[in-house]
Amino acid sequence: MRTAALLSLLALGIAGCGGAARDSTKDFAGEKQKVAAVVEELEKAARADDPGTVCTKLFTDARLAILKEQGTNCKTGVKDSFKDADSFDIAVDDVTITGTSAQAKITAGTGSKKKTETLVLKRDGVVWKVDSLQG
Repeated sequence: MRTAALLSLLALGIAGCGGAARDSTKDFAGEKQKVAAVVEELEKAARADDPGTVCTKLFTDARLAILKEQGTNCKTGVKDSFKDADSFDIAVDDVTITGTSAQAKITAGTGSKKKTETLVLKRDGVVWKVDSLQG
């Protein structure tokens, strides 16, 4: 299920393995930079062990509703994902925006655990929020 996959992405790609985080936002401008900034905030929240920020600021209301329908408490699920993380390294490789939807192609993890995924974000007013994960 996509919710489990999204929380698994948090576990895969997101726990300081040493090394400084790379700021992907400088590779983009305008709205694409705003999308990349959400991914950077996700990484920052993971490094700070702050599931509250992920649940109250970074996930769409639709994503939160799905978690609730599945009986998953967002903060607990995200915190568990943080605990399972091998690395909190996420880099935004590309951003595509179509209307109020954006796709951020990301590389999560390091070394042999590196994985490429696509996060789908939705515009919520003037901000972008994570809505789902595409494999």
